[in-house]
Amino acid sequence: MQLPEFSKQQSDLLSQFLAQQQNALSLAQTQGYLFAVICAPEPLDVHQWLEEIAPGCDGQMDEQVLFAFMALYQKISEQVFETGFSLPVSLQFSSQGQDYLDIQECQHWSQGFINGAQGYLNKLLGAPHLADELKEALTTALQSLGFFIIESTEIAAIATENGLSEGQLCQQQYEVMNEFATGFAELIEVAAVNSQLYNDEGWN
Repeated sequence: MQLPEFSKQQSDLLSQFLAQQQNALSLAQTQGYLFAVICAPEPLDVHQWLEEIAPGCDGQMDEQVLFAFMALYQKISEQVFETGFSLPVSLQFSSQGQDYLDIQECQHWSQGFINGAQGYLNKLLGAPHLADELKEALTTALQSLGFFIIESTEIAAIATENGLSEGQLCQQQYEVMNEFATGFAELIEVAAVNSQLYNDEGWN
């Protein structure tokens, strides 16, 4: 079935739906989680990822909400494998400059990404046959895409250590995140094949 393109109305519908569900992810967390799931070497069934996003809601979900989730999944998948991926979240600076920085959207995306990717990344990083260079690339990608889950005090310390403002550091990390996100699916595919844990049918 061909789904219509993910719309602003569907985005608002999902935000509202998720906010009303107990223990559900936010929309930004959902976007990070689905990005990780789509890049995974072992695909998840729709019901599996829906259960992770909104526990207990799969069987009682309104059709419009389900279609919105499917359209969001399709949009991220097309970006990852066809049109080019860019982060759906942004940093917010105050109008006075960089003295106030709201990183909640980026935090949520990173949290969702870590939730979706940690399992298969741990398998790949623990693979005895995987070359050290690929393990280093995976670790760097994980640190970059998950950067915004670290505490604000740690961000402040890293910024001071590097002679930057918190705003400058976060902007740099945000740009690096975008770079790593663009090539993440390809990196996972190369690592999965070289790990010898994975073949055309799934994990060995």
